[in-house]
Amino acid sequence: MKIIGVIASESSDTNARVILNEHEEVNVKAEDLVLVENRDSSMVMAVLRSGHGSNENLRPGGYHPGVAFARVGGKPSTAKETYDFALTVIGEVGNGVKQNKKIITPGCEVRIFDDEHDPMKFLSGNGNNETIAHYEGHPNWKVPVQAKFITYHIGIFASTGGGKSYLARHQVIPLLENAGYSVLILDWKGRDYAPYYPKDRVLSISDLAFDPDTVARYLVKKMGNFGYYGSSGSVIQAVEEVVLIDKWRGLSPDEFRQMLETSVIKEVNPNKVMSGKPKEEEQRFKRGLSRLKSEDIQNILGTKKPEDLIKEVQRKNVAIVDMKKTGRDEKLAMFLTLANYLMEQMQNDEDLDLAMVIDEGPQYCPFKPDGIQNQTTEIIIDMCALGRTHKLCMCLLSQGIAGEIGINAAVRRNLNTQFVGKIHPLDMNEAANWLAPYNIDPKFLLSLPPGRFYFMGSMNVSPIPLLITFPIE
Repeated sequence: MKIIGVIASESSDTNARVILNEHEEVNVKAEDLVLVENRDSSMVMAVLRSGHGSNENLRPGGYHPGVAFARVGGKPSTAKETYDFALTVIGEVGNGVKQNKKIITPGCEVRIFDDEHDPMKFLSGNGNNETIAHYEGHPNWKVPVQAKFITYHIGIFASTGGGKSYLARHQVIPLLENAGYSVLILDWKGRDYAPYYPKDRVLSISDLAFDPDTVARYLVKKMGNFGYYGSSGSVIQAVEEVVLIDKWRGLSPDEFRQMLETSVIKEVNPNKVMSGKPKEEEQRFKRGLSRLKSEDIQNILGTKKPEDLIKEVQRKNVAIVDMKKTGRDEKLAMFLTLANYLMEQMQNDEDLDLAMVIDEGPQYCPFKPDGIQNQTTEIIIDMCALGRTHKLCMCLLSQGIAGEIGINAAVRRNLNTQFVGKIHPLDMNEAANWLAPYNIDPKFLLSLPPGRFYFMGSMNVSPIPLLITFPIE
């Protein structure tokens, strides 16, 4: 392995700076992996970050011969020119990687890993056989994964065009399959996953059966809450009672509309009076019913129950729910139906061996949830808590990390493995909280090419984030 420099003064057990040998500044770059032989002969693996160049002849802010020479187009002397990188320690290597507890001695030689010397063998030395993607710039360096932490949940964050769905389709989902999980994908737009899988693995959201409580809430909302200001009223109660009887499964949209009209009017105006409050409630219902479209009804007439869906996922290993034909509330209502079933299974002490990939995470658990999003946010938090011990992995994708473009903070705290790609400027502060301690400048993430992600958290064998990538179609 080639020597590229030496450790500078002011080193510690976790950080140091390496002064590059002459001319190595044209070869060595940020995110290169290096090996340091410490004074006690222990070997410490580290990553280079935050490069810095200095030339005493070109210091700005004052007039001196070097500056004068540069002003007239000359090339000042490089005799006082130095280049260095921050060195962030991964750990002491041997049979695997363990925490380095010794000061890295100034003056120690620093060697760089090349393609012939794969540093991932040290990270995989603890029996971590699963891998994901490869290390940036080295296609043969497959990055090992601690699969035992899959149920600690996963977050994938990158702005539009950053490669989130590519990472999920080509790397994360195959990893979950190889680790023994069935994978259910909720494709919010129906464009990021459904077109890329065989048709027999894709289901439409309208094929699924909603639970009666969800159907009742959905219908009341579609019918404008019947003009009530709150969530109660005699017409709302009548609709709920009719739906909860659950004798409408298998009807066509026209049959359902007729059944609903007949049954609700019978409830609110049983004596068919022509004036007074019963007649007013009947008219209130009819005004709401006129707003209910046939396609709205079609969305809740599916017959495939959550248990049927889960059995189908287990049989096919991977299944996708295409959600493009419905609005936000219908999609969230379907998710609630499924989530309630999974929660019931876990509360009954059942192991699921299931991974749920949720595209467009902020739609389910936004920064400030309201309405039905309050329910979906709360149940995702509960699913994360129970999932750790019942083999359920929640994998959420989001264009933003925090704030108005990100996902709810309580949910985010449950995603213990993170893949962070190109970020939005609004996420600079949150990215700094996560990455600055590892000498990663958040501004560096603003210009990351598509398909580059910092891999960090529980599933990463390395205690510090690693920059990974994969082929982009």
